[in-house]
Amino acid sequence: MIGTVEYTIDELARVADTTVRSVRVYHERGLLPSPDVRGRIGYYDVNHLSRLQTISRLLSRGMKLNGIRELLEAWDRGDGLAEILGVPDQPDDSVPAPATPPAPSPELPEYMHKALATTDPLEAYRLANPRCCDLATRLIDAGLPASAAFSLVERFRIDVDQAVDRYASELFFHLAGKPFAQSERTSGDRNDFETNVAIARLMTNRAAAELVDQVLSRYTEPQSDAAPSSNPLSSQ
Repeated sequence: MIGTVEYTIDELARVADTTVRSVRVYHERGLLPSPDVRGRIGYYDVNHLSRLQTISRLLSRGMKLNGIRELLEAWDRGDGLAEILGVPDQPDDSVPAPATPPAPSPELPEYMHKALATTDPLEAYRLANPRCCDLATRLIDAGLPASAAFSLVERFRIDVDQAVDRYASELFFHLAGKPFAQSERTSGDRNDFETNVAIARLMTNRAAAELVDQVLSRYTEPQSDAAPSSNPLSSQ
């Protein structure tokens, strides 16, 4: 079994395609959490890597470090979009109301039915599906009934599962399985295999995150006049 991936500061900078000096600056400016220090060495994990990649993306879009820090702090607090963007939290008559969400699918998984039957559906849902609970919580806070929020998140989860299932085996075979199958399968080869699997997982996660972010930008960034959009977050 592959344990939690950890990096020294040099390894983290290399994987994130940045410099050790930049990592130190982000930490000093409050953008990057402190590493887990054991002895005299600090160890970073995949959460640090994800945060570092987010910082790099925001910098590439022209944001300054102070603005990025404020954005990340607001995100960590769980602020809504209005608070993060600093816009008034009031209705805007120029923004069309979103379409009525579709009725929840009756084919919800059993754990969702059990969650909905409890006095605290979100807490029950969190125990069964912790990775999606924050998204469901936001949807409920936005006014969706719990059943509709769970259904929407479940459809999203299923689509992601199916997309990953279509490509994961082939990606991992070429990146890790094939080199090991062609090796002498010594203990060193097995260590290389585990390392290659970990690297393949990180690189696939990174590519998937970038692709999702690219798609989401179509809905959150201003559209050109040549391509009008019904997106309520687009510039009017």
